[in-house]
Amino acid sequence: MVGIIGAMEKEVQSLEALMAGAESTEIGPFRYVRGMLGGKETVLLQCGIGKVNAAIGCALMLERFAPSWVVNTGSAGGLDPSLTFGDLVVSASALYHDVDVTAFGYRKGQVPGSPERFGADASLIRLAELSAAALRARGELPEGVHVVRGCIGSGDVFVHDGTLIERIRLDFPELTAVEMEGAAIAHACSLFRTPFVIIRSLSDIAGKESPMKFEEFLPLASSRSSALVLEMLKGAE
Repeated sequence: MVGIIGAMEKEVQSLEALMAGAESTEIGPFRYVRGMLGGKETVLLQCGIGKVNAAIGCALMLERFAPSWVVNTGSAGGLDPSLTFGDLVVSASALYHDVDVTAFGYRKGQVPGSPERFGADASLIRLAELSAAALRARGELPEGVHVVRGCIGSGDVFVHDGTLIERIRLDFPELTAVEMEGAAIAHACSLFRTPFVIIRSLSDIAGKESPMKFEEFLPLASSRSSALVLEMLKGAE
């Protein structure tokens, strides 16, 4: 079984619509939808926005359904100036950009007792990249769309303020994109020893009219990341 998690309805609705034999299970406030997707048994969750929702929703999924791997899909804000709206980021790793326990000798972004960065599964990264290449070969992913491997930063803030953007870039120069759930899902998967990867399409570029661009490009970003996840399911062994 494969676990798929997205924060918002638009980020998961197209995948749920394609599921065959879908059945829902409610655990607390979370609704888990099981069915066949891309030829694979799948459990899908819309977890809600933010790290706590993502972590709890993911942990319950891991405990109840025990997926063999988890993919987090959705949108993100770009920090890499070479990227633009609709480009895809495949996580090499994830971190919290709003955690600071450096007073006790930890690195910025590191939670005590946890690794400095949560590394995505190498085979899932490769699967995502091969799946993107397959989409491009069929003409379903435009040639101009970048697919990059990078570090994704999560925090409980929509990053659009210039001062905050510069602080994040200074503290975490390796970050490619920012969002609000991925590192929490990575953290939960790490604790449960479950492979994960994060797939995010850029709905905005941090600092460039982010709130307005987010609303405008969210449907495109959601569609693009969902298409890649579906292709991954079809190509997975």
